[in-house]
Amino acid sequence: MALKSIAEVIELDQQKRVVCSAKNAGPTQSSFREVESKPDSDQLQATARIINILFAELQSCFPAWKATFPSKSDVDAAKRTWTKGLLEAGIITEQQLQCGLRKARQAESPFWPSLGQFVKWCQPDPADYGLPSVRQAYMEACRNSHRLSEMTNEEWSHAAVYVALKNTGTFDIRNRKEAETWPIFERNYEIAVRRALAGEDLNAEIPKALPPQPTPRPVGPEVAKQNIERLKRMIKGGK
Repeated sequence: MALKSIAEVIELDQQKRVVCSAKNAGPTQSSFREVESKPDSDQLQATARIINILFAELQSCFPAWKATFPSKSDVDAAKRTWTKGLLEAGIITEQQLQCGLRKARQAESPFWPSLGQFVKWCQPDPADYGLPSVRQAYMEACRNSHRLSEMTNEEWSHAAVYVALKNTGTFDIRNRKEAETWPIFERNYEIAVRRALAGEDLNAEIPKALPPQPTPRPVGPEVAKQNIERLKRMIKGGK
C-alpha cells in the first residue's frame, strides 16, 4: 500500500478515532501496494499501521524520544505532521522508508530526529545502490560531453549519468564554468537517480528549475515620491 494513502487514514482517525496496533508487526512489501482511490476499512487500517510501525522503529532507535513526545497526544500529533511532511517530500515507498530507518539505526544521538533530517535519510545516496556519487557522475559527464552521440549504453556507468548530462546540456558542460553547471547537473542527477530507484521512466524530460527571485532594490526618497505621485495621477485618470 502506498504511503500517500495515509493522508486518508489520518482524516479517518481524526473522525472515528481508529486505533491500529503495530505490536508484533513488520512492514512488508504488500503493505505498500497501490490501492484504489477509495480504499476499504481494512486497507486504511493496514496503511495506518505503516506510520505506527515507523514510529515504533524510530522509538527503538532513539531511546530519548520521550524528551520530544512526553505524552500520547504529542505522539499522535507528530504522526499527523510527519505524514504530511513525508508526503510533501515525496517519501511514499517502502524502499525510501527502509533507507531512512537504516540510517536512523546508525545515528549516534539518542534523541528523536527532526522531520527534515529523516526525510534526508530517506533519500538514498547513489552509492547505496551501486550508482556513482554526484561528483563521480559529474566528472564522467565532463569527460564524455564531447562524444555523447558516439557512446553506447554500455560505456556509461549508469543511464542516470547520461540523462543528467543530456538535460544539463553538453554545450554548457563544455563551455561554461563548473560553478555554473555543477548545481544544474547535481539537481538533474538527483532527479534521475530518484526516478531510477523508483522504476520510473528515465527518458522523461526533467523540468527546468525555476529561476531565483530577483532581490528587490530600494529606491531613494525622491524616486519613491515620484512613483507615489504617478500612482495618484493614474487613480484620478491622469497620466
